[in-house]
Amino acid sequence: MALVSAAEKGEIDKAQAEQLAMKMLDQKKAAETNAERALADYNTQKKLAERLQAQVDDLEHKIKTFENELITLKARAKTADSMKKINRQLAGVDPSGTIAMLERMKQKVDEDESTAQAFGEIADRPSDMDAADRLLAQKSASAPNEDLLALKRKMGLTE
Repeated sequence: MALVSAAEKGEIDKAQAEQLAMKMLDQKKAAETNAERALADYNTQKKLAERLQAQVDDLEHKIKTFENELITLKARAKTADSMKKINRQLAGVDPSGTIAMLERMKQKVDEDESTAQAFGEIADRPSDMDAADRLLAQKSASAPNEDLLALKRKMGLTE
C-alpha cells in the first residue's frame, strides 16, 4: 500500500513500485500459506499429542488396575494356601480315631490315678518291718515285766 501510494504521488517510478508491490503480495500469500500450513500442522500435532496423552492415561490406569489385581491375587493365593493346609489337616483327622485316642487317654489317666491311689494306700499301711519292730518292742517290754514279777514273788509281794 505504501509503494502504490508513493507511486501515485510520483515519488517513485510507477512500474518499479508495482513490480515491488507484486513481489510483496506474493510474499504475503506465501507467508499466509505457510501460516495456514503451520496452523494445520499445529492442529494435527496437537490432536496427536492429545491422543498420545489419552493413551498414556489409559496405560497408567491399566497399570494401576494390574497392580491392584496383583495384590488381590497374592492375597487370594495366601488364603488358598492356608485353606489347603487346614483342609489337608482336617482330612487327615479321623473322627473315630480321635475318639479312640481320647478313650485311650482316659484309660491311661484312670490307670495312673489307680496306681497313685494304690501307692498311697501302701504308704498308709504299716509295713512288715514296722510290725516286726512293734513285736520286738512288746517282747522287750514284757521281759522286764516278767523279771519284775519274779522279783516281787521272791519278796512275797505277789501272789
